[in-house]
Amino acid sequence: MMKAFCAATAMTIAGSGVVANAADSSPATHRYLIERTFPPGALDGVDAAAKKKVNENNATLNVTWEKSYANADKTKTYCVYGGPSEAAVREAAKLSGMPVDNVTEIPADIQAEPRGAVQQIAAGKHRYLVKRSGSPEVTAKSDEKYGVTLLTSYATADKQDSYWVYAAPSFSAVESAAKASGAPFESIAEIPETLYPH
Repeated sequence: MMKAFCAATAMTIAGSGVVANAADSSPATHRYLIERTFPPGALDGVDAAAKKKVNENNATLNVTWEKSYANADKTKTYCVYGGPSEAAVREAAKLSGMPVDNVTEIPADIQAEPRGAVQQIAAGKHRYLVKRSGSPEVTAKSDEKYGVTLLTSYATADKQDSYWVYAAPSFSAVESAAKASGAPFESIAEIPETLYPH
């Protein structure tokens, strides 16, 4: 049973190309960041048949997958999804046997990137997700000093919770830049893996 759960979970993260193509015509009007925790190895070795089944499950609820950021051992992911409601996104995960730790609606872009954009990280850089609470008055003046580049950011409608994706040479560099920004932060996670729907 655990093996089936892991396979279904991996399928959803590793490939949802069918759903992504439906994004242009679906009634998905809300965007969500879904935090998930997986058992080790759950996201390894996904086949086309499993991906197809997960994509079919998502499509039945007009849910689309944009991208997922994963930590190095692929046990924690931050997935950007579209859907008609939080309930639909949660139900799509349930249909595919996927875990859901937390769902946050993120309609606002503080630093936007085109939907479906593929992030390229320069040699010697790593990608980090900084989670902030409270209205972000972020000053990026010191980012360059620490070699940090903002790639994109997402926020709740009231901008009280936000997620910032940076490229930086090290954890200490992004932490120093985050502290120097003047905006408090809750956590920093290295997210070297990005899983796209194609």
